[in-house]
Amino acid sequence: MKNYCTQSLIAATFFVAGSASAQFSLSPLVGFGGSDGWLAPGEGGYAYLGTANNERGLAFGNDHLYLVSRNGGNFVRILNKLTGADLGTLNVTGVSGGAFAVNTVAVGGDGAIYVANLTTQSTTSPLKVYRWANEGSVPTVAYSGDGGLAGSRIGDSLALFGSGASTRLALGYNSAPAVAGNNGYAIIDPTAGTATRPAFTGTPPNAGDFRLGITFSDSTHVIGTAGSSLYRYSSFSGSTATLLSSPLIPDPAGATADRLLAYASVGGMALLAVQSIGDSHISIYDVSNPATPIWLASGNNTSGALTANGNGTGQLAWGDISGNTAHLWAMSSNQGIQAFTITVPEPSAASFAVLGGSLLLLSSWRRKQA
Repeated sequence: MKNYCTQSLIAATFFVAGSASAQFSLSPLVGFGGSDGWLAPGEGGYAYLGTANNERGLAFGNDHLYLVSRNGGNFVRILNKLTGADLGTLNVTGVSGGAFAVNTVAVGGDGAIYVANLTTQSTTSPLKVYRWANEGSVPTVAYSGDGGLAGSRIGDSLALFGSGASTRLALGYNSAPAVAGNNGYAIIDPTAGTATRPAFTGTPPNAGDFRLGITFSDSTHVIGTAGSSLYRYSSFSGSTATLLSSPLIPDPAGATADRLLAYASVGGMALLAVQSIGDSHISIYDVSNPATPIWLASGNNTSGALTANGNGTGQLAWGDISGNTAHLWAMSSNQGIQAFTITVPEPSAASFAVLGGSLLLLSSWRRKQA
């Protein structure tokens, strides 16, 4: 009886998970970039999305997309979220410094927009994070310094959690130059203008393991990757970081350099979007348990030959999260911007009935054994 009850519960659990996976919907956002959900590089003569490694930052907020482009200057373009049409640019007065003056972007829950530069040596050329209170404002410097690790390269990846005074930014250190402590990330408080490096004890993580993809799953947990078809799941508190797990990324669509990451909760399900910097496909995972990601779906709106993303850069952006639906925008540098509509199914009554019956069966068996 013991084995029967336990197996019934396990079977019911997998039935629920299997039903959710089978009904999970990932489809192109029709109308974005035309009709195929892909704003291709240079499409329609658009100059601010090309194939020269000038676009590495993308974020969603204030009902718009923000695209960082260095083609012809330093720009933070404002795009229509449903079509990709260019609506103008943020004021970049005073923005300067770094290897790239603008590189990555994120938006807080309060609508504030943050853009980080890229520095290849944070002592001689400081990391700078700029803040726009809204689309019509002039930027202020929210942070300027060594990013918590003197001499580091930082600014290739950027993530944000929170709103207002509780806003926190995470930026991964690069593996070069070789600086002790570059196996983690900086946590920046833009209100206080401070940076903290939560330190890991030992390796892994290895140097640069958060440099290309980074995302918060909540206020004290960060997921990052630099490749190798795995990610690092970590927690941090003050100046201490802990590596919790390093799961492989199961990718039936082909693990072709899965790098870029973004987390969101949709319909009560914890989702992690991962994009390949190879063929540009994206995959969605259930990370209710971040140590064991469960593949749900993959998609790719691109067509034809793509220009290689040799730097492994880009950003993903979740948005329009309402009930069990959301949009996802994905940009791998040199490969344009893809847009998807995602629907998370509500667990069916039948699934709950099976699970509930198994729970009752197990409960009854336990009472008899007592």
